[in-house]
Amino acid sequence: MREAFSAVPCNLQLVAFGFRLSRFERFEDSDLGAVSYLDRYPLIRSRDSEFARDRLFSAYGADRFGRHGDGFGIQANLARLNSIGLAFCAYDGAASLSFPESQILRQFFSIQGAAGFTTNGNSRPIEAWTPIISGDARLDLDFAPGYRQLVLRIDAHALERLLKSLLGDASGMNLRFISSEADPAMMTQVRHDVFRFAEELERFGQDYSPIAIAELERALMFRILLAHRHNFSDRLQRSAPSANRAVVDIVESYIEAHWDEPLDFQEIAEVANVSVRTVFREFSDSGRGSPGQFARRVRLQHAAELLRRPDGQTSVLAVAFKCGFRNLGRFASEYRQAIGELPSETLKNARRRQ
Repeated sequence: MREAFSAVPCNLQLVAFGFRLSRFERFEDSDLGAVSYLDRYPLIRSRDSEFARDRLFSAYGADRFGRHGDGFGIQANLARLNSIGLAFCAYDGAASLSFPESQILRQFFSIQGAAGFTTNGNSRPIEAWTPIISGDARLDLDFAPGYRQLVLRIDAHALERLLKSLLGDASGMNLRFISSEADPAMMTQVRHDVFRFAEELERFGQDYSPIAIAELERALMFRILLAHRHNFSDRLQRSAPSANRAVVDIVESYIEAHWDEPLDFQEIAEVANVSVRTVFREFSDSGRGSPGQFARRVRLQHAAELLRRPDGQTSVLAVAFKCGFRNLGRFASEYRQAIGELPSETLKNARRRQ
């Protein structure tokens, strides 16, 4: 028998963790659409349980779905990115859902209501966050009426490739997460990043910079690796071996030549003939920040060049996205700090000279 739903409403659980529900997370239980994320990526919005079952099977890969009681309703949105997927789910009535074994890692983030999951014979409530749930066993989910959540879906092979590139590991050992509590401080940041990512995808949709998406995915996956215990944790947290300062010069030259592409740390490490951790250590020891910070400086200079030579289609937003900046306000602030004026002023002055 599965463990009963938590008796403590999830919004109270979140307060206990130190969270405050944002305006995006408030809603009325009776209104299916009162709170929602990722509306640009609709999958299901229906009170027909048979239709919902078909869509959940075909799009999510579920193999069991059931409604319980009256008043059923479901809304599900799914953004498929490169190595991750981000989903929003809302249930107006009680429901259950199951997934077979797969190569998908899942992590659930409750917004409101009560729910529970069972895998490998262990049952737990879904609270502010769950452990990383491996796809090597069946997963059963139970949702009480009024439940809302975000779900992070990660390709297990992609996460393992990222980890091994960070460590310079060429072994055949597979990544295995250890069943234990995640680091609360790290998971607070992970939750914040997941919700912010969902909000920005909703705001910008397909206009979101591919560079920014790829780098956000990698940053989020790296934070997941740090937040949870696994069989590579000790090595990941160990200091990287030293190399030499020529590594920094090689990496900076590579980034300058590929400024308009997402940072591929595995490729960068291969070019420098060191591990990814060593690349970061050399940047830190040299006092030159990180590869990501250097890339931002290079991209700001390219943004300035684009704004100084505008055509009829040039806009500050288009330039920000092209140069890998996902947040227009942050782009303007960093641009002014680096260039000495707002990007809108650069564009305005350039048009005046034409």
